[in-house]
Amino acid sequence: MLWDMGVWETEEAAKTFLEQEMSNVNGIWIEGLTVNDAIPGAAEDESDEMVICSLCGIVYNEADVNTDDYDEDVCIYCEPEYRKSIASL
Repeated sequence: MLWDMGVWETEEAAKTFLEQEMSNVNGIWIEGLTVNDAIPGAAEDESDEMVICSLCGIVYNEADVNTDDYDEDVCIYCEPEYRKSIASL
């Protein structure tokens, strides 16, 4: 397990360490652990969709542009001024 985690470069070096340095340690020896990772890329959002801010004209990542609350696509940098202009109407 120590070799699998990248602590030692070779399996033999890990075994030598266990035999010499940890020979007096009490505990339970177990087999190698496996991780059940059914969908390796599920947590990553790989969409590269970009959105243009209708006020400044700069292309931003979709997460940085508010497309839901307003009639126009407004980036996070233009949003405070846009709110002020709507409130003054």
